Amino acid sequence: MQKGFKREYPDLQEHLERLKKYDLLYTIDDEINKDRHLHPFVRWSYVSNIEACDRKGFYFTNVTDSHGRKYKGDCDVCVATTAGNDKIYAVALGLDKELDMTQEELDKKKLREAVAKIWARAFEHPIAATEIPSEEAPVHEITLTGDDLLGGEGKGLASLAIPNNTPGFDTAPYFSAGLWVTKDIDTGRQNFSQNRVNIKASDRMNGMWLIQTGGDAHKNWEKYRAKKEKMPVCLIVGGPPVTQVIGPQKTPNDIEDMDIAGGLAGVSLRQVKAKTVPLMVPADANIVIEGWIDPEKLEMEAPFGESHGYMSTEEYNHSIQVTAITRRKHAIITSMISQLTPSESGVIKSLGYNAVMYDFLHNKLNINFVKDVVLYDHLIGVARFTTIVFERNTPRTEVWRALRASTVLMRSVGKITVGVDEDIDADSMEEIMWAVAYRCNPVTDIQINDYQANGHAPKLRGGRKWEAQIIIDATMKYPMAPVSLPKKQYMEEAKELWEKAGLPKIKPVRKWFGYSLGDWCDEWDACAERAVKGDWLLNGIRTERLVDTKVVGGPTAGVPRNATVKFNEQTLEVEYPDGFPLVDDFDTDS
Repeated sequence: MQKGFKREYPDLQEHLERLKKYDLLYTIDDEINKDRHLHPFVRWSYVSNIEACDRKGFYFTNVTDSHGRKYKGDCDVCVATTAGNDKIYAVALGLDKELDMTQEELDKKKLREAVAKIWARAFEHPIAATEIPSEEAPVHEITLTGDDLLGGEGKGLASLAIPNNTPGFDTAPYFSAGLWVTKDIDTGRQNFSQNRVNIKASDRMNGMWLIQTGGDAHKNWEKYRAKKEKMPVCLIVGGPPVTQVIGPQKTPNDIEDMDIAGGLAGVSLRQVKAKTVPLMVPADANIVIEGWIDPEKLEMEAPFGESHGYMSTEEYNHSIQVTAITRRKHAIITSMISQLTPSESGVIKSLGYNAVMYDFLHNKLNINFVKDVVLYDHLIGVARFTTIVFERNTPRTEVWRALRASTVLMRSVGKITVGVDEDIDADSMEEIMWAVAYRCNPVTDIQINDYQANGHAPKLRGGRKWEAQIIIDATMKYPMAPVSLPKKQYMEEAKELWEKAGLPKIKPVRKWFGYSLGDWCDEWDACAERAVKGDWLLNGIRTERLVDTKVVGGPTAGVPRNATVKFNEQTLEVEYPDGFPLVDDFDTDS
């Protein structure tokens, strides 16, 4: 234990100030009912015409409930402040120091590279947390135990401004961004996991952590159950951002998650002993809820709106008897906008999983041809659709090694996995499907395999205990003709004219200029330049010599790019290759 050990990293309060600095936070001081309107209010930011780059976090400072209780000055709520969009997540990781936050929209690939780098650093160089005394821990400013937890409304858990997440379907307020702290009974290693927590009474709550993903929280529970011992747990609410991002991430199971958070921050984090259970918790959290689980007992929990885009119906989960609530005098509850993606949980999982997957393929397996990894989140929910970007002309063996490997790193990630070339925007489902439509031969380039874990998804019916997976190689297998859009130069010139005409401001949202994919040559470029200059009649001279139909085989026979007819503009002479007319070796149906 070290007295006087100062905090050298942002807590939640400082993080909110940093978001304000970058104009990434709305502060809402109007009364907002947490039971009816708080989450729907934020949801409009994700289901309206607001672009992802324009989304912000929300800080509610005047929360009420449906019984008229007012929480102002005692307990606030913030939503979408960990990963409301890419910029907010970058600030949570401290990447604002190296990324240009003044840009309207961060370069997604550069952001993914920066995220992958900082996570790799945290895994390779964790920094041990430092224990401080209870009297110096902000989270121990107030302690509620015993009778303070009993009595229902206004007591214990019922005194906190915990919001409904899916009003109209959820059965109670939920912590959607709380971090469970559990401990391996054999090794003593503590693990953070972000899972939903249903409030049942002023001194009782119910938690769900996924069995399907093989998480450490469930493994720890299994060990306590095997030893017939009650399991100590803590729930961190409103922790420092570098702890908040740990929960949804896949971390090495031989390192304390608190130490990985230190690796992200680059400094030691402060921790403190919990009051009533044998666990360590972040000293700079806003609220910590302590309790015990009897592994022999379960309680009905849910329905709850889940990030796979469907309601999770009622099921049996872990009942937690609360023994203490410690908190700041003026506490902030961090809630997460989840459910149907796009959402905050989609951003935090997508960017985190991208980083881990890229590190695994590129660095651990040394598949240097891998240039990017994107787990698509819009509607699909992150774990169901993976896109791997390859360098042009990657050997088939390496393409398939990476595609197969990407489905085994995380138990339930990879139901659909697609490989694409560098010219494809892996953030665009339109471009991914374009590649699948025209660069994939289903007979040779698709594999369907059984025994894929269902993971975080609606429960399987009909006797199935697992799903199948589909792997698609949608990379180019040979040079292809250019993308059929005007060249960049002419699009940029036209944009200047657009702006000069006073038309509405525009920005590209999909491919906006043409480029070569290999099946092209200088002679065709020269023809195109003549057309731009208005000299297209010269191109007619170049092609005026007719050829016999039977010699080339019929209409649509291709001219090979390495044996084209050449035209001399100075002499107006045409140079024909030996053996003219020559025909390309590709064929089409008659």
